[in-house]
Amino acid sequence: MKRVLWQNSLYYSRIIYDVTMANTEDLGARVFGARIRARRKYNDFTLNELAVRAGISRAALSKIERGEQDTSVSNAMGLSRALGVDVGELLAPPEVFITPSHSIPAHSAYGRGTLRRDLPAPQENMEVVHYRLDPHCETASFAAHRSGSRETFFVLAGAIEIVTIDRRTTLRVGDCAQAPGDVPHQLSNPGDEPAELMLIIV
Repeated sequence: MKRVLWQNSLYYSRIIYDVTMANTEDLGARVFGARIRARRKYNDFTLNELAVRAGISRAALSKIERGEQDTSVSNAMGLSRALGVDVGELLAPPEVFITPSHSIPAHSAYGRGTLRRDLPAPQENMEVVHYRLDPHCETASFAAHRSGSRETFFVLAGAIEIVTIDRRTTLRVGDCAQAPGDVPHQLSNPGDEPAELMLIIV
């Protein structure tokens, strides 16, 4: 085990955590680099663009993203400003949050033969839902979500029909579909076996 200390001078606090060594690479540096790369791509910056904005060289940034170079506090703060994210978020140790099954509420009031479980969402303005529909059952009609929202459907078992005003779209196991969330719709199981799907609304 190696003891790693990150100094967050912006908040005059320290984040201390233990990491294991794998192939002589520092896990903390790899986590930090992965976060920088993800944020850079989210902001649609090239390596050169972010390096210029953060005041570091392109070569140094490339090594940071690959987890091959430790980052000074000044570089970390420069990158956080360039990316528009809190430096503490970039430096915080990775955490896994577990919600026990018994703590996830299940609702059967969304239609005959329908069970809905609202899973914890990783961010605001997002819903993550698990549905189970008995054979030949359907949900009640869903009102339109907020304007501009999108839904992603992924079928885990059986078959699911997405029913809108003008069409019925059938999805089978492993199929994934995206659709506007700001129009009324409902879900139906046309098959003889129970159906399950994951629904993400953003």
